Amino acid sequence: MSNDDDRPATKNGLDRLESEISQLRGGLIEGMRKMQTQILREFQGRARTTDIRLRSLDERLALLEERVRMIEHEAIVRKMASIS
Repeated sequence: MSNDDDRPATKNGLDRLESEISQLRGGLIEGMRKMQTQILREFQGRARTTDIRLRSLDERLALLEERVRMIEHEAIVRKMASIS
């Protein structure tokens, strides 16, 4: 009884092995591309949510800045009026 590990490799056997490796490699590459696409889509979705939040915060900050400017302006006008 001979052991398969002891048999010499044949051209046909090596060709089959090369074909199997090539198929496995192709499957791995395809799987990695799908994962990459999923990750990028997830990041894009989260980026949209973050962008919406940031815009909302920017708008609120702009309103607060405008209010502070108005209060400062009123304080300056009152001070100038009290001096005259």
